[in-house]
Amino acid sequence: MEVGQAGGRLSEEVHVSRWSLLAVPPFCERLIGFSVPVGDRSLVISYEAVHVLRLGESVTVETDRNFAEYDIYDPETGIAEYAGTRFTIIGLHGGKPLLTTPYGARLELDQGRQSITVATRDAVELAAQYENFSGDWACATFSPDGVHLLLGCPYDFDFRVWRRAA
Repeated sequence: MEVGQAGGRLSEEVHVSRWSLLAVPPFCERLIGFSVPVGDRSLVISYEAVHVLRLGESVTVETDRNFAEYDIYDPETGIAEYAGTRFTIIGLHGGKPLLTTPYGARLELDQGRQSITVATRDAVELAAQYENFSGDWACATFSPDGVHLLLGCPYDFDFRVWRRAA
């Protein structure tokens, strides 16, 4: 059992040590949604701002308080446009996450059990429990290259990012 940021607890069992949990700095109070990554960036829409998460061996966050809520995000289309890039948002209003990777892993999110699993045909690569303190929505997505896995819930301290080892 590990203690995540802001006191949230995360139980993680890794069957094949390919995935490591990265620290995500606190960046907002409550999320509306977050994007399937585009390159090394995921856009997070919150009630107070928009936030760009840079994904790499660590996670950094840039906050732009000029935009918030639905200023750049259309929940009907699931698209947010920011800094010349179109982001597909998942979260409160549903959305279309990436559930498979180029190497054939499949993502399963069980909101009732609050568990997330990554499996290939041959093995379970990651099996983890999470806590969703709001009891509301939860979403997860791979990055297009299959290197990162993002799990988001309404509160930022429930937001998780894993990185797959090469």
